[in-house]
Amino acid sequence: MANRPLVTLTTDFGLADPYAAAMKGVILRHCPDAEIVDISHQVPSHQVLSGAYILANAAPFFPPNTVHVVVVDPGVGTDRAILVGQFGDQLYVFPDNGIITFVKEAYPLRNLVEVRELGLLGVEEVASTFHGRDIFAPLVGYIFSGKPISRLGMMPDSYTLLDLPEPRGQEGEINGQVIHVDHFGNLITNITRKHMLQRWENLTQAGLEVYCQGRHVGPLQSTYGQVEPGRPLALMNSMGMLELAVNLGRFRDSFDAGFGADVSVRLSGEGQ
Repeated sequence: MANRPLVTLTTDFGLADPYAAAMKGVILRHCPDAEIVDISHQVPSHQVLSGAYILANAAPFFPPNTVHVVVVDPGVGTDRAILVGQFGDQLYVFPDNGIITFVKEAYPLRNLVEVRELGLLGVEEVASTFHGRDIFAPLVGYIFSGKPISRLGMMPDSYTLLDLPEPRGQEGEINGQVIHVDHFGNLITNITRKHMLQRWENLTQAGLEVYCQGRHVGPLQSTYGQVEPGRPLALMNSMGMLELAVNLGRFRDSFDAGFGADVSVRLSGEGQ
């Protein structure tokens, strides 16, 4: 069986409204054989950083030549650009607002164009508040038609990347912050395994303690079940990032902490 064109969608549209379905309908009108996979429609509204995290931790697991359509677009209708880029062996259709940042950090840029020639998409009218339906979705049909993306526009001189918060600290301590809150109420931070290993050779060594907003979370664990139900913990998650959780609970609610919250990792006795 020939491979079907594979498309993913990542948006902040939610599931209660018609927006995601409208995009799918337009994609299927332009490319009836497309297989559409939802990465997420529940990116927190307008949260480009969370969208960038979700996209970069799902997209790489798809086959080569997948087209990823990303609509977390608080600047819709303004002069922000719409870009089509190839990073690694996959294509991305996205607003120029930094949502491609984590993908760009992990995969080489092979091609990039700013979409200017909307006439090539066969769209008669574009709503200024719904480019996802009227531009992004038709772009999928254009891409799978086999026509070169270079016809859509020129390569931009530059494109937007997020000014990511970088963990900071000193000997014996790392300070970071929460960049995403997942469905389980777990907090994902900008402190990565690489950051940790730059300071400590053994991440499970005794005396390595984690704090959130100054409150003690506990020592670093390897999985949720290592603490009793209802107890907080910190671990390195499957994406290699420091995560704060409550076993069978919600860390966000228990600690009243969320996006942007301060997190620190210290050797026991440091900064007390």
